[in-house]
Amino acid sequence: MLKRDVTLGLVIGFLIGLLALPTLKNLEPDILSKWQGFKFAYFFFLPIILPFLVLAGLFIADKLAKKIKVIWQLARFVVVGALNTFIDFGVLGFLLWISKIDAGQTIALYAFFKFLSFTAAATNSYFWNRSWTFEKGGKAKGKEFAGFYFITGIGALLNVGIASLIVRLASSSAAVSGNVLAGIIAPFVGVLIGFMWNFLGYKFFIFKK
Repeated sequence: MLKRDVTLGLVIGFLIGLLALPTLKNLEPDILSKWQGFKFAYFFFLPIILPFLVLAGLFIADKLAKKIKVIWQLARFVVVGALNTFIDFGVLGFLLWISKIDAGQTIALYAFFKFLSFTAAATNSYFWNRSWTFEKGGKAKGKEFAGFYFITGIGALLNVGIASLIVRLASSSAAVSGNVLAGIIAPFVGVLIGFMWNFLGYKFFIFKK
C-alpha cells in the first residue's frame, strides 16, 4: 500500500465521519427515545475514529489483493462509495432536517431532495474513482465524462426510484419511524443497487484501460 493510499484513506475516513453528523442529527429523536442518556456529542468522535478504521480496511484489502488482484480495486471503490454514500445521506439528512417534511406524505419533494443528494455524491464519485480507484491517466475527455454521467444517470434512476418506492410502500408501516425509513433504510437500498451498477459500468466501460 502506497503512502498516497494511506493519506487518501485517512482523508476519506475523516470526511465520512464529518458527513455522517447531519444524518445522525436527523435521527437524534429516534436515538434518544431508545437510548436515554445518550448524548449526540458522542458522535463527534466519528471523524477521529473512522479514518483509522478505513485505513485498517485498506491494509487488509492490500494483503488479500496479493492473491486476488481485483480486491484492491474493489476496496478503493468501496471506500469511495462509502464517502459517496455519506455525501448522499448527509445532503439528504440536512435537507430533511431543515425542511421538516413528512417524507411519506410529500413523496415528490422527497424524491427531489434524493436527486440532489445523489447528484452531489455522483460528482464526487467521478473525480475520486477516475484518479484513485481506477487510476485512469491523462486528461478527462468529453466522451468519457458523458459516458460516466450516462452510467451514473441510470444509477440515479435506480437509486432515486427504489428509495422513493420503498418510502411510499412502507411509510404506513409501524415497524420503523419515518425518519429511519426515509433517512436510512430507503436511501441505503437505493445506494446499494446503484453501487453494483456503477462499479460494473465504470470498470468495464468508462475507466477501462
